[in-house]
Amino acid sequence: MKKLIVIVALLLGNVVYGQRSLTSSEAKDLEITAGFRNGDEILEFTLEDGNVIKKGSEFIIGTPLNPTTFTYTRIYVGYYNLLSELLSPSIVLNSSFKGTKVIVESLKVNRQKLKRKSELMILAYVYDPAMSSLFGEKRRTIVDLELALSTGEVVNPNQKMTREQAIGKLKESKDLLDLGLLTQEEYDKIKSELTPIIMNNK
Repeated sequence: MKKLIVIVALLLGNVVYGQRSLTSSEAKDLEITAGFRNGDEILEFTLEDGNVIKKGSEFIIGTPLNPTTFTYTRIYVGYYNLLSELLSPSIVLNSSFKGTKVIVESLKVNRQKLKRKSELMILAYVYDPAMSSLFGEKRRTIVDLELALSTGEVVNPNQKMTREQAIGKLKESKDLLDLGLLTQEEYDKIKSELTPIIMNNK
């Protein structure tokens, strides 16, 4: 009986442990990543810019990186996993899906290298809500979410403005005010919206 309780406790511990949140910096911390296994699911992932990605988050399929084949390098048709990849290579998404919206169904971690202590990448399992499964595969896998976002293959429509972007927008607004294309009232409103972003991210 004690043995059964220990086994159940270990299994539940693994489920809870695998279902935690993770940040971009933690995914690079080898002491933290050693506690994860390939395929562990996480509840949410905080990107380097502070944006939080979780189940239900939306992305837009951006521009494919491969200019000769017009295919994506980080987005695959169907749900990607390492075992099936070894048996039969996954099909990359083609450019006809550019601009479509996808919704996150789950997030999983995968090691960047074969070693136990290596950085993690995030696999985002998403689906296309506009596509019927009768007409093809509506599921997609974004392999290495951060890289896909940084290269523009995937776009976060809800991305928070960075401090640098806020400063640029404020300078542009000041130029428009000086040119007489914005009123003082419009400029003051923009300034009041951007000031907290600029001051809080120093």
